[in-house]
Amino acid sequence: MIHEIKLETHLAPAELTVHVGDEVRWANHRTLAALIDIPGLKSEMLSCQRGFTNLFGSPRELTELDPNESASLCFDRPIVISYNARMRSAAPGGMQIEPGTIRVVAPAQ
Repeated sequence: MIHEIKLETHLAPAELTVHVGDEVRWANHRTLAALIDIPGLKSEMLSCQRGFTNLFGSPRELTELDPNESASLCFDRPIVISYNARMRSAAPGGMQIEPGTIRVVAPAQ
C-alpha cells in the first residue's frame, strides 16, 4: 500500500501509521523546494527507497524535493520514525520546519 505525505502549507498528515512493507511517499505540492530530514536513517531499516540514496546507493538522512517531486521509503520492521520537513519559505528566516512522525507496525494478517 502507498501512503502519501503532502508537503503543502503544512504536512498532511503530520502523523502516519503504516504497516511493515508499505510505501511512504513524500510529495512536494509547494512552489518552493523542501528538504526531508530523517536522522538515523539506515539501510537495514528499509525494504525499498527512492530519492533517499547517495551516489553510492547508500541511504542518506536528508533529501531535497523540488516542486512536484516525490521520494519514498518502505520500512522492513516495526519502528517509530521522527523527521522534519524543512520547507523553503518567502517568510522572514526563509525556512518553515514541520515535524512529522511515522509509526510502522507489524504487517496486516
